[in-house]
Parts: sequence; C-alpha cells; structure tokens
Amino acid sequence: MSFKQLATGTTLLGLILVCIVAISAPPNLHTHDALILLTLFGLYGFTEFFPLKRDQFSISLLLCVDLVIFVKFGLVALVFTSQIVHLFSRWYRQRKFEFWKTLANNGMFLFINGGSAAVFYLLGGTHHDKMSINLVPLFGYCAAHFLFNHFILYLYFRKLDSTTTFQGHLKRTKFDIFSTLFAASLGFLVIMLYEGDGLYGLIAFGMPMVLCVYVFKLFNDVWRSNTLFRNLAALTGDFSAELEVEALFARVTEELPKWFDHVHCVIFLRQGDNLVAISRSAGFRPYELDALHRYLVQQEASLRDEPTLTKRLAEDPQFAGTVYRNLVVAPFHSSYADYGFCCLLAPKNNDFDATTLDAVSILANQLSVSYHNAMRYESVEKQSLYDELTQLPNHRYGEKRLAEELERLQDGESLSLLLIDLDHFKKINDTYGHLAGNVVLRTVAQAFESALQEPEFVSRYGGEEFIIVLPGSDAARALFLGEFIRETVERLCVPVPTIDGQTVTIQLTVSIGIATCPDEAEDALSLVRFADRAMYVGAKRAGRNRVALYREEKESAIPRQTV
Repeated sequence: MSFKQLATGTTLLGLILVCIVAISAPPNLHTHDALILLTLFGLYGFTEFFPLKRDQFSISLLLCVDLVIFVKFGLVALVFTSQIVHLFSRWYRQRKFEFWKTLANNGMFLFINGGSAAVFYLLGGTHHDKMSINLVPLFGYCAAHFLFNHFILYLYFRKLDSTTTFQGHLKRTKFDIFSTLFAASLGFLVIMLYEGDGLYGLIAFGMPMVLCVYVFKLFNDVWRSNTLFRNLAALTGDFSAELEVEALFARVTEELPKWFDHVHCVIFLRQGDNLVAISRSAGFRPYELDALHRYLVQQEASLRDEPTLTKRLAEDPQFAGTVYRNLVVAPFHSSYADYGFCCLLAPKNNDFDATTLDAVSILANQLSVSYHNAMRYESVEKQSLYDELTQLPNHRYGEKRLAEELERLQDGESLSLLLIDLDHFKKINDTYGHLAGNVVLRTVAQAFESALQEPEFVSRYGGEEFIIVLPGSDAARALFLGEFIRETVERLCVPVPTIDGQTVTIQLTVSIGIATCPDEAEDALSLVRFADRAMYVGAKRAGRNRVALYREEKESAIPRQTV
C-alpha cells in the first residue's frame, strides 16, 4: 500500500466513523451557544498556532480545548472546528496545499476524532451529565486519542521512511505521553470552569492561558538564543585553532546541524569560475546537493554580500522533490578564494529565525578568518615540504613519507625504492647555464610523476637526485618501472635556453639504483644507502644510462644486477 492509498483509506475510514457516531449521537448545539463556540474556536486556533516548544519537543494544548468542544457540543462541532483550523494552519505555514499531505493530515484527525468519540460513547459517556459522572469515558477518550494518533503517525512514517520501526516510534512517543496528560488535565479544568460559570469560566481560563503561552514563548526564545550563542562560542573556539582546511570545514558541517532538528549544513567555495561544495553534513543526498548548487549559482549575485533567510523553499523549482522548507545562506570572504557560502537547510518552516541568521552570520565571519589562517599555514607548510622549482616533495618530506610507508608495511609485503641521478647534469649547467638546468629538472620531474600511480610517489632528494617509493612493489616490478623511466627520459628532447639567449634541444639520460624492503633492508636509512650504492656502482660505473638492482650476498660487499 502506498502513502497515497493509506491517506485515502484513513480519510474514508475517518468519514465513516464520524458519520456513524454523529448519527447515533446527534450534535448538542443551540443558537445561544454561538458566542461560546466562537470563543472555543479562537482558543482552538490559538493552541494550534502557538504550541509550547522546548528544544526539539513540543507540548500541544489542542486536547484541552478539544475535550470541551466534544463533551459539551458533540462530535460534529469538534470535526468542523478541527478541520477548518488545521486546513488554515497548513495553508498559512506552507502557503500552498500539497493535496496528499493535506488529505493525510485532515484524514488522520477525522479518524482520531471519530474513533475517540466512539470509545467515549461505548464507555457510557453522555453530553448532559456533569464531568464527575463522565470521568471514565473521558479518560477513555483521551487514551484513544493518544493511541489512534500515534498508530496512524507510525503508519504514515513507515510509508515515508521504510527504516522506521515500531520500537523506534515508541521511543519518540515518551514525551507525548506527558504532553497528553498535561493537556488532558487542563481540559478537565476547563470543563469544570465551563460547567460552573459558562462563558465567563472560559474567559477566566483563556486569558491567563494566552498570557502564559506568550511568556513561555518569550522565555523559550531567550533560552534558545542563549544556547545558540553558547554553542557558537564553543564551536568557533574549537575550529579557530584548526589549521587544516578540510578538517576545518568538516568540523563546521558536523557540529552545526546538532544545534537544530533534522538540519543539514553545506559549505561552498568560489574557486575561479566554479562554485565547489567543499564539505557537507552526513545524510545530505547528492540530488539535494545539486539542487542547492543550482540555487546558489542562480541567486549568487544577491547572496554574496549579506546573510539571507529564505522560507517556503519548496516553492522554488530548484528544490522540487526535496523536503527542505528553510534555507540560511551566510557568505564569507577570503583572499585565498573569491568568497564562500555556509548554508543551513531545514525541513520545517519554523526552524530558523532572525537569531539563527545572526548566529550563522557570526560563524561565517569567524570562518573567514580561520579559513585564511588555515590556507596561509598550508601555503607555508607547502613551501617547507615541497621543492619550489619542481613542485615535488623535498628531501625532508620524502624521508617522512618513506618512513610512514615502511611503518604501514605488513608481513609478506614489499616496498621498493628507486634512487635516480641525472647523468652529466653539471656539464649541462656549465655549458648552457643554470636556467637550462632548471628547465631540465622541471621536465624530468614531470616525466617521473606521470609514470607513477597511487600510492607511489616521487620526491627531489637533492641537486639532480630523485627518489621514487613504490609501496607494495617487489624487485621485479621496480626493475620494470625503472627501465620504463630510463627509456622515457632517454626519448625526451628538451629545449633549453643557452647563456647567449639562444634555444637548443638536448637529450638526457639517467642512472637508477634500486633496493627492496625487506629483501635487502629493514629500515629507511639502509634502503636509501643500498639504492645509492646500486646507482653509483651498478649504473654510473658501468657506463651510466642504466638501471641497477642492489642484492645483498655473502660473496660480495656490493653485488649488483644491471639491465
């Protein structure tokens, strides 16, 4: 059964229940009750639009007014009141009717009202007796109201999300038990006041209730703002010390959604002509990311100057098919990127307000500073770990990576190291100048990089020497790759500038020494030393433009194999 079929079935069953119950127990209405009904209608609408909210929990007082309308005026009056209020409430909050969701919502209330009324009458309840006589039927009405409500909600949630379990739904109902008891207690009090003083009793209850709800809302807003800015201070304190760009953004997209209910966070950066999603919170789907990206690109000019809060997001065609209703976009700027956007998306229209906008705006400003610091740190770190001429890792970083790869080496695995030296490099510098030598170094560096695949890496070891580390490669694989690199360099024709400003084309050769762990060495120092000896003795002394493999044997101090 689909969600649409379930919504239709619930509505039809609710209508049947209401009709049967209404026929068996006609409404108890009189013309002089019009003012009282109008007052109750206003109270019902007030409790619908202003529930008592605390964190992610909400206490609805609908049941207290629901009880009075039903007990004193019957099911028909209650159904008309609830259907009108819920229809208007749904339209006001979303500014449009989604037919199937509206049908499901109003059908659920029809079923709840009809089913609860049936239980009331089956337990002997009447509309003419005092509340003290109707206590058992009233308790039955409240219990049925709670059970029917959560049973239908479970069926709906199950259709919308197949991962929903009955046990999981029960956990979410714990707070609603308290909410129902609280609202039912107030409902009994309102019935007593109405039985004693009529309309004046309702006014005596309604005015303080409205005032209390308003004061509670003010208190909750202040408490929420205080909590929001405390969380903001803690988060900015955490990530302000973060000096890795990816970790910085990941920290924000992980922590920021925790402040709200079912909210996702995405951070975009403008990098040249592209707006790139750098980080997103877990559970944010690719098609939702595409929708947000299209929206930002379309609205980019109006979003990049100041924070914006967009409500009724579902009306935007870019977000058709998504569950999101609210969007906060806070821009941030840095000299390392044109600008970026910190985005928060919520599935409910009332999740974000002006306080949220202020908090996210402050967060984005701090993010600008932290991003700038992290990029500056990465730039300085790159200068210290990478060779400026070839853009390869330098000696320090190469040895660090080699040590890390050796630590990761498991039993039975191999790691090979190639030490490469450019033949006659000093002669190139002496003949054509150091600018020509620089061109040669950059050219061979690119050739070495293009010959490798992850996790293999190359670094400039010093001068005209390079090392290549091959995790998981044995001597045979290293020999094959070494010979491939040697032939690649030999085929290169490198145009270089001369001292007198001319350009000439030269050819290059390299000598390569290879050592393998654990066959020849157990540590990084020995591995480099043995590869170096293989290169000088097995390749250089043998005539250069060769690949030599170091072999540790008892018969010779420096045995080798050349190819």
